[in-house]
Amino acid sequence: MAAGEEASVRAWDEAWADMLHFRGDPLGRLAEPNRQDESFALGPVFCAAYRLLAGAPPNSPEIGSDLARASRRARTERELGHAAAVTALAAGEFTEAGRKWEALARGTHDLAAVRLAHDVYLHVGDDRRRLRASDAAVESWSAGDPGWGFVQGQHSFALEEAGRYREAERFGRLALEHDPLDLWALHALAHVYESTGDQAAALGLLRSRQVTWSDQHALAVHVWWHLALRLIAAGRLDEALEIHDDQAPAAATAFSLCDLASLLWRLELAGADTDMSGRWADLADAFAARRERHTCGFLDLHAALVYARCPDHPEAAVFFSGVSTAHASTGSENADIFGSVVQPLVEAIRVGDADPAGALRLLESIGDKLHRIGGSVVQRDLVGLTRSALEGRLGPKSGQPSA
Repeated sequence: MAAGEEASVRAWDEAWADMLHFRGDPLGRLAEPNRQDESFALGPVFCAAYRLLAGAPPNSPEIGSDLARASRRARTERELGHAAAVTALAAGEFTEAGRKWEALARGTHDLAAVRLAHDVYLHVGDDRRRLRASDAAVESWSAGDPGWGFVQGQHSFALEEAGRYREAERFGRLALEHDPLDLWALHALAHVYESTGDQAAALGLLRSRQVTWSDQHALAVHVWWHLALRLIAAGRLDEALEIHDDQAPAAATAFSLCDLASLLWRLELAGADTDMSGRWADLADAFAARRERHTCGFLDLHAALVYARCPDHPEAAVFFSGVSTAHASTGSENADIFGSVVQPLVEAIRVGDADPAGALRLLESIGDKLHRIGGSVVQRDLVGLTRSALEGRLGPKSGQPSA
């Protein structure tokens, strides 16, 4: 529970219920308490953290206000710890922020710290730390404790990303039995079945609960993306493309635009013969309207897919130039991610059609650091699929990049 006036505490609880069920407007619920209640330190932490994790620029006025309020109002050890964590996040020190939230969560029932650590480690693709934090949370919570079901659901996802699929399925099912609206648990199970290639289980799970998750708007486009991947695997490319077209109007966030871009790219790689140019152009316009740019490697990867297909779009040159100089003057963890992973990755996407060998050399330079752009194993396999397509274009004798 957060400290603050009664209305602020109520808004805090409601915002977390909305966030964990991927519905409503959690940041909107906290807007008024954040402005009015000088005893309410954790509301600004929540808003700053999830704005940053959504890719908003750290120097945006909203985040500046959130950080100032959190720092000014924090009094207790817990509040000071949360304020320090979100400050590290804003500085581009994602892993440090995750460590701070993980430490706050250890041995306590601070669901905010537990979930923020989980989400931050996803942001930087750190499977080991996420599983460690999740193991500790499962040990701390008992059935009947508030938040117990959500802890089981996020543990399912942590286990899946670590390749422990049988355990992941068990925890995911447990969480869904506890709360049928726990979409993160359902999403974790979708990842289990995607990673194990269990077509029947994936389609059965998603189709049987479609009426429910389709209304959980904050993650619904992504779950539709999972369903589309299974249709691509089955060779039902037209149906997967229909999902893209149906969901395009609902893609209201930068991350949901990534789902659409990923889906179009995968459809092309799978040999879809439908003209994609109009769809790519629409996505280019949508990305151009977003301010979430050069803040998150995962987002920039997907924007690169779009602008590689629309090189004449007015924002394409601006985007690619921005990637090459992003974070040049900082020494943060995010700066290192951009320099060592995002920049060569985006350049590989940009030149892939004209210079597949050069693109492969760029991908090779990333080595084993691809996970640092964040996202899941399934989401990042788009890079592996792209690599295979580039190698195929060069043929069996020249498919490997030169040293």
